[in-house]
Amino acid sequence: MVFYVVYRASEEFKNRRLIPRRLKALGCRRIRGSFWEVDDEKVNDVLKLLQGNQPILLRRLREIRKPKFDKESNLIDFGSLVVFVYRAEEKDEMSKIRKLLKRAPCIRLCRAVYAFSQNHSFFDSKKDLIDARGFWMLIQEIDKNVKVFPRMVIANSESVTVLLERVKMRIEKGINDIVMGYRDLYRRAVNGEIDKRNLREEQLKLDRKFNLIKKLSSFYEKWLRMDFSNTITRPYPFIRKIRSIDKK
Repeated sequence: MVFYVVYRASEEFKNRRLIPRRLKALGCRRIRGSFWEVDDEKVNDVLKLLQGNQPILLRRLREIRKPKFDKESNLIDFGSLVVFVYRAEEKDEMSKIRKLLKRAPCIRLCRAVYAFSQNHSFFDSKKDLIDARGFWMLIQEIDKNVKVFPRMVIANSESVTVLLERVKMRIEKGINDIVMGYRDLYRRAVNGEIDKRNLREEQLKLDRKFNLIKKLSSFYEKWLRMDFSNTITRPYPFIRKIRSIDKK
């Protein structure tokens, strides 16, 4: 059986540049960047080598697997994933991909490697968010040689906590940026540094960003049963303050 491993080399790992050389010595085959193909009998050696570098072990199944949860509704298995491995070297290419990823409820495995849910029923019919199919069609315009691996599942359970934390950090960072934006906009409005027309325009931009984050968090809640209710409410006090100024 063939496995796949992806890792994020730790800044504290002194010999991080030696990792690819050691993986090759174990017979692993590099697909792109930090995404490697591993033979079954070498899995334990590879995980030991990558200890401290957040290794994520994956394998492909024939069937589609649903996410699994324990009795307390905690995720223990992400279910089937579609993994994309791409290359973007030019600044304009990276900028285009970043814009796509902002609308994609995916999980970052490492640089240029992202995982999407294979279950398309989580997406609504409005197509406000980009699913695996949409990402596949759009990213081919940027990288014609993008690699796609459907029906992938995570084989090392300890990675579940790490990946859930990455999702949590994504939503929290998005909300923090929005709160700072509303807070700064309110400060400028109170100090008379912005007129009502520009106030409304900037508020609309922030509103659109906020609505996107809410849709992303809602998707993760359906898929992974994560609770972002407390995080999502943080911008509302500043929104009300700005609206009270706009009415004056």
